[in-house]
Parts: sequence; structure tokens; C-alpha cells
Amino acid sequence: MHIETRYRSVFPFLLTLPLLPASASAQDAPPAPAAQQKPADAKPAVTQSDLEDLRSRIDELEDELARVKRDATKPPTQTLGAFNPAITAFGNFLGRSDDRAVYLDDNPANPRVGDRMALREMELDFRAPIDPWADGVMILSVSEDEPGVYGADVEEGYVTLKKLPFSDSAPAGLKLQVGRFRPGFGRLNTIHLHDLPQSSYPRALQNVLGPEGMISDGVSGRFFLPKPGPNDSLEGTLAFLDASSAPVAGSNGNQDIAALAHVSWYHDYTDGRDLELGASGWTSGAQHQLCGLDWTYRWKPYVAGEWKSFLIGGEVFHAEEQDSALAGHATSVDIWAQHQLDQNLYVGARFDWLEELQVPGAQTRTLGAFVTYYTTEFLRFRVGVEHTSSSLAWLDSLDSLFLEVNFIYGSHPAEPYWVNR
Repeated sequence: MHIETRYRSVFPFLLTLPLLPASASAQDAPPAPAAQQKPADAKPAVTQSDLEDLRSRIDELEDELARVKRDATKPPTQTLGAFNPAITAFGNFLGRSDDRAVYLDDNPANPRVGDRMALREMELDFRAPIDPWADGVMILSVSEDEPGVYGADVEEGYVTLKKLPFSDSAPAGLKLQVGRFRPGFGRLNTIHLHDLPQSSYPRALQNVLGPEGMISDGVSGRFFLPKPGPNDSLEGTLAFLDASSAPVAGSNGNQDIAALAHVSWYHDYTDGRDLELGASGWTSGAQHQLCGLDWTYRWKPYVAGEWKSFLIGGEVFHAEEQDSALAGHATSVDIWAQHQLDQNLYVGARFDWLEELQVPGAQTRTLGAFVTYYTTEFLRFRVGVEHTSSSLAWLDSLDSLFLEVNFIYGSHPAEPYWVNR
């Protein structure tokens, strides 16, 4: 017991033995010279040069801050190009061969237009935003009025109000169109000649709306309606228009105001199929009335590949007239279909049947087939054949061959609805 206590008192002493030589050496070392000793709190000396560099850096930072503030208050710089509209030029060339005489607008009193080649039309399309509320469109057309004679016209010129200036949003997505435009009657009237899936407007449409469709001055409002389902879209259009010179308006059309209504229902089947149905009504008093139905079914089977599609559609027009120069009633029908064979090649057909509005009692039927090669959105080629039978002698048994070229340059154009790219 006492031995253990004695050993315990020795152990701390033994542990300090290795440290003794080092401590002795440190104590024996001579002290460092006073010049080599630096106090722990000593600071490096600041020279005059350092102060000048610091002042120069502060001046640079103050100049940089002033420049940033000045740029922040300066309005953004705009180049001259910022005020220029997007400009696109469209050209439509048509060559045709016919087995008998063909007259302008199918009227024997007009010049002959068969068996010839001609630049049918050139269009200049100008589009630009006007301000946060509105966009502007102007489309100038230079077209062949008769063989070798060209005339210039404003085909469309309008402003689209996306929202009203006193409102932050447009109720029901309302968009107002004011000016000169193609009213939304049927499916094809709003499409320009160079964007049609065939070489001309259907005879059924021409019979009531005119050789190039209806173009009117007025005000039109397009808006959304409550949709019946999650895959549906329902849209309405109301317009008040100058009755225009369309055949359905009669001889005094430009002296009257017309009202137009159109409802379009779109349904997406989500597996590459969609259907669009439309109903239209147009009236200019009780003397001139027109109603119509249109439909378009689109199919793009994913299994068959990216460059396959099929479309089929049609329009029905029925006019009621109290004008001695026109038929009391006339019905017109066109049906067309198109199949895409590969990325660039389309084949299609169209059938028209109509009761002639301007020749009471006469009927006309037309059957045509078309092949379109769509190189890019800037160049399209088309070949077509057409056979017409009619109770009108100058149209009966008419066979025609067409060669059409559409060329576009300028700003990137929108793709026609029938194109699958």
C-alpha cells in the first residue's frame, strides 16, 4: 500500500525528464538583437504612393457608378429598323390549257382567259405592332384584271385591337378588327389565293361570294364562348360590314350595311385527329340572306410516320334572294380532300355542285384533281386537271389543265393550315 503511493508520486517527475534538455537549451540561447524583435501588434507603414493609388481607385469607382446611373435613366436606343413592319411578297403564276374557250369570271361577255400563262397576282403584306393594344396589317394586291391589264388594290388593311385601352385584359379574349378584310364566312373565304390547297377558290364559293371571295369594309369582333369539354374550343364572330360587291349582295350591295355571324367549334381527339365545324349567317336586310355550314377533319397518324396526313372538308351555302336579277334561292356545295404522301408531296381532289345564283335555273358541276410539291414555305408547285359539266353552254364539257407556281420572299410567312411540316 505504501509502496504504491510512493511510485505514484514518482511518475509525474519521470514524465518531465524528456523536456528538461529542451528547456535548458532555450534558456541558454542568447537573446535576439533588438532590431530583429517585432512587437506582436506592429502594422505595416502606409506610404504616400499607396494613398495616391487608393484615391485613384475611388475616383474610378465613382465615375463607373455615375455612368451606370446615367445609362439606367436613358431611354433604350432604337434603330430605324425597329419602326419598319415585317414585309412579305407573294407571287402567284398560273398557266392553263383548255379544250374550249374560257372567259373571265365565266362570263361570255368578258375577255377570254384560256390557253395562256400569266402572273395572276402579286401581294405585298405589311405587318407591325402599333402599340401594346393593337397590331396593324396592310395587304396590297396587284392582279391581272383582264389579259395583259393589271390593277392595284388594297385587298386588306385593318387594325386588330387585342385589348381595349381602358381595360387591362380583353373580355372573353375579344379581338376587334377595324378596316378592310376578308370576313370569316365559311372555311376558305379568309384564305388568300396563294395559300389555297387548290389552284382556285371552289366554284360553290365563287357562286355566292365572288370569284376571289368576299372582301368587305367594316368592324368585326372575335371572342371565345364557353367550351363544352376540356378538348374543345368554341369561338364566335360578329361583324357589321359594307355589303360589298359579292353576288349575294345584288346590284346595290355597296349601298347597304350587312351583318355577319359565325360560330366555330374545334375538337381535339388527342391521338392525331381533330374536327372543326362552323356555321355562318349573313344578311343585308330582308332582300339578301346567306347561310352556310363548313367542316374540316384532319388526321395525322403517328404510327405511319411524321410526314403523313389526311384532310377532308367541305362547305354548304344557301342563298335566299328577293332580287329580280338573281335566283330566288340557290344552294352550293364543295367537298375536297388531300393526302400527304411524304414530307413535300400532296395529292388532292375537289368536287363542286351549285345552282347558279346569277343564272336562275342553271346548274354546274366540277370535278378536279391536284398534285402539290411543297419545297419550303417559300416555294410551291402544283399541277391540276378539272372537268366541268353545266347547263350553261360555255361551261359544259370543259376540260382544263393547270400549272401553278407560288413564290414568297421577305419575312417568314405563316404556313397554310393544310400543310404538315
